Amino acid sequence: MKFVLSAAALGGLLLCPAVGVCAEPVTVFGYILNASVSAETAPSYEGGKHYTVFPGGSLAVTKPWEFDAFVAPDDAASFTLINLKAVEFGVAASLRENRGNDAELEGMRNIGWSLQGGGYMNIWATRHIRIHVEGLKGVTAQTGLVVNTGVDFVSHPTMWNLSAGPRYSWGDQRFNGTYFGVSPGEAAASPYIHNAFSPRAGSHYAGVQGMAEYKWRPQWRLTLEASYNRMLGDDAASPLVRQLGSADQFNVGAGVRFMLQDPREGH
Repeated sequence: MKFVLSAAALGGLLLCPAVGVCAEPVTVFGYILNASVSAETAPSYEGGKHYTVFPGGSLAVTKPWEFDAFVAPDDAASFTLINLKAVEFGVAASLRENRGNDAELEGMRNIGWSLQGGGYMNIWATRHIRIHVEGLKGVTAQTGLVVNTGVDFVSHPTMWNLSAGPRYSWGDQRFNGTYFGVSPGEAAASPYIHNAFSPRAGSHYAGVQGMAEYKWRPQWRLTLEASYNRMLGDDAASPLVRQLGSADQFNVGAGVRFMLQDPREGH
């Protein structure tokens, strides 16, 4: 995910941590603008065994008191429609990265960037336990449905935001077929795979996610996150995973999150 900042604004943002006069965040109708910049090491494609570094970034609009509200690193972008304190409902969206057809994927079809939309639900069983469910359907590049679930154990020590918990994901036949299926034409074109494969709807993966965020300054957060997922069911049995990749998927990322600050403040 990409975002754009002007050079002048970026200069102001970078100076603010060291200069006390730049303390006021940018606000729009009472909301603040948050940005993040990150990098993560992950498989070059889901189910692959070769790792690469991906840059990332985001923009978010929240109320000031929600700056440290818990959001897991793997949550889809969301907007709350109903908030009943312990239960939240809303819309969700994500952008799933493209998959090329070079190296071991020679002969496979190229899959473009997929915009996914749907909804989510959060249930706070206690102050420190969140249950999260989101359903996302592809709008571009693919039209499959994936349902992601997780339980997070959340803690907020003085200078930290900490979380960890299990994950489970399920995909319908279209989703699993898009990312883990092999058509007869692809099998014929591939120098490595010789048989077609049609995965059914079912389990996508199970795993665990953890995050540690340090409150470096009032408006800046340093974040480290890691996850492990184990591919399951027909997805794990796909030759893209079984022959060319690995069912064990690791991800490690680090970044910085901050409120956008007006460089004119304090002048």
